[in-house]
Amino acid sequence: MKLTVLKTAVAALILAGSAPAFADLIQVPGNQVTGTGLGAVNTAVTALDNGVPGTGNGNDVESGCVTYAGSISSPSFACQLGLQGGDNQAINNLWLASDISGLTSASNLAVVVNISEGQPGGTATLTDLYLSLYNLDTHSLTTYAYTGPDLQLGDTGGVGQSGDNLFVLNAAQAAAALVACPDLTRCVIGGGMQFALGTTSATHETMYVAAINSSVPVPEPFSLALVGAGLFGIGVARRARQR
Repeated sequence: MKLTVLKTAVAALILAGSAPAFADLIQVPGNQVTGTGLGAVNTAVTALDNGVPGTGNGNDVESGCVTYAGSISSPSFACQLGLQGGDNQAINNLWLASDISGLTSASNLAVVVNISEGQPGGTATLTDLYLSLYNLDTHSLTTYAYTGPDLQLGDTGGVGQSGDNLFVLNAAQAAAALVACPDLTRCVIGGGMQFALGTTSATHETMYVAAINSSVPVPEPFSLALVGAGLFGIGVARRARQR
């Protein structure tokens, strides 16, 4: 019986190890705050596409991006990672990392997605999200993407209140961002977001950049998988003893 329990626990660990060790951006619990309307925070991208002529690309997929193309004040709206882009953007800014209030290290970068779907509680389905860092000295562009399942997001506070939908770098990518951007004054932040066909129907969704406090716990997904596997093994052992 002990051998069976050991094999089961080992199998669980192997399964955990075969899964992806991390996603570049991970969703963590955020805090709803006020004063986050258009222009009040470090907004990178806003997008609007209601399928109405003149509001975007007209295909009911809401998508927008902002990318460094030689000038911080004149950004490109080209997308990375296969996003469609092309939708109406009210504000589309690039930011120096040193412009982000409270940011002392690129490893503490965070992205907030603010949903504005007509009323508090309205939702939209996020399919793609990424943060980009362009190093002005090395001329290198790195991207950090959310690669998990589609997310149905909402904001309980409505326009001007956001923070619920917070995405941060995991431990591995935080270390990579620190290497890619050692000098905050020489790194340009961009990004992009995209929502599923027909899931948006109101005003602009927004993506803004912020800094997380180092005290915010950011679990490593692989570590969580190992913990889960360990708990699974303990549960099996407990059931075996009860038989």
